[in-house]
Amino acid sequence: MPTLMNAENRDRFLTVRWNNALAVGLGLPALIFAAFALSTSALSDRSAFIGLVIFGAVY
Repeated sequence: MPTLMNAENRDRFLTVRWNNALAVGLGLPALIFAAFALSTSALSDRSAFIGLVIFGAVY
């Protein structure tokens, strides 16, 4: 059974392009939530804080 992270796969996926895509893909939801939580009063301060903590733990 071949390993998943052999030299061929490592060279294919560990690139600047993949790094940028992952950084944007993982960071964008947290930034959107933070902007929403800070710019509107739809969430209470406690709910916004709990949501930010959960996002921080996940990402």
